[in-house]
Amino acid sequence: MTVPDVVESPYLHILFHGFSRIERHVPPVFARKQWKQAEQSVCLSFSDPIHMYTQASCCGWFLLGEEQFAPRMYDLRATLLERHGLRGTVWHGLSSGGYAALKHCMRAGDDDLAFVISPHDDPRILPQWEHEAEPFTGLPGMAAPQKTTDVIADWAAPDAGRYLHALVSEKDSYFALQHLRPIMARLGGHPSARAVMLRDGRGHGFIQDSDYDFQLQQAVHGWESYRAHRDTVAVSTAEQYRMEDAVSEAEVVLSTPLARFAGGETRFQVPAGTFREVIDSVYERHPALRQRIADGSGSFLPFVNVYLGEENIRELGSLDVVVAPRATVMIMSAVAGG
Repeated sequence: MTVPDVVESPYLHILFHGFSRIERHVPPVFARKQWKQAEQSVCLSFSDPIHMYTQASCCGWFLLGEEQFAPRMYDLRATLLERHGLRGTVWHGLSSGGYAALKHCMRAGDDDLAFVISPHDDPRILPQWEHEAEPFTGLPGMAAPQKTTDVIADWAAPDAGRYLHALVSEKDSYFALQHLRPIMARLGGHPSARAVMLRDGRGHGFIQDSDYDFQLQQAVHGWESYRAHRDTVAVSTAEQYRMEDAVSEAEVVLSTPLARFAGGETRFQVPAGTFREVIDSVYERHPALRQRIADGSGSFLPFVNVYLGEENIRELGSLDVVVAPRATVMIMSAVAGG
C-alpha cells in the first residue's frame, strides 16, 4: 500500500499483476504504477497468494485462498475509502490480472471502475492454464475458475453504476477475439462498457506509459459521466425499450451513395431497441435500402460497414445488442474507384 503525503486523487487504485515471468522471484510481485497520478493516489497492490506457496507457478488469477483473500481485500478497501474520503475504486489489471480486477470489481458490489488490459474470459482455455494452475487445483482453498461472462451477468443492473474500460493492442488478436469479444458481447453494447483497440503495433500486454495514462483519464471521465447520468441513461433491455410509455429514438446516418435510395435522407430517427429492430425500422422507412445493404438471408453485404457508435456491428457478435436512445447507427458503403 502506498499513500502520498498529499492525496490528490479522489479514487483508490487497486492493482493486480498478470503472469509473473520471473525465473526466481520473491513475493510480493506487483503490477505497474507508472501513470502520472500514481504518486498522488492511494494505491493498493496485490500479489497472487499462490506465490507465497510456490515459485513453480507464474499465474495471476488470484484463486488460491479466495475465501480468505477476497474478504480481507474488501475490508481493507472499505477502510481506505473511509479513511481518505475517497469516492470510488479503480480496479487495474493486465491479462490474468485483468480477469481478477474485473471479477472483484463486480463482486465488491459498488459503483467502481474496472480498467483492464486484455482480460481473460475463461482461463481454462489458455495454454498456460495446464502448466501454471492445473497442477495446483488440489490445494486447500484453491477456487474453481469462473468465466468472466458468467461473473458479470448482472453488470448492467438498473441500479448499478460500475463501468468497464478495456484495452487491447492491435497485435493481440487472440485475446481480442477469444476473450475480450465475448465479454463485450455479453454486455450487449451497454453504455457502462467501452473497449479500445490501441493502434500501437504492439502485442499482448505491451502498453506504453503514455497510452496507459491517457486511457486511464478517458476511463475515469467515462465512468464519472456514466455515474452522473445513470438515472437518465437508456434502459438496458429491449423489453423495456418496447414499453408503451417509452418514447425514444436512435439516429441513423447513411453514407451519400446510400442516401440515393432513402429519398436523399442522410440522417433520420427510428425507434430505439435492439439493433435488429432498428434495422427493420430502417427497411420499413426506406424499403429500397434493403437490397443495397443486405443479401437474401439478411446478412450485410461485404462492402457495407455498419457501426453502433464506434463499434463495427460485425465485431459485437449479435444483432440483439441494445441501441440506446440518442445512439447513432452509421451505415456506410464502400465507393469503388480507380
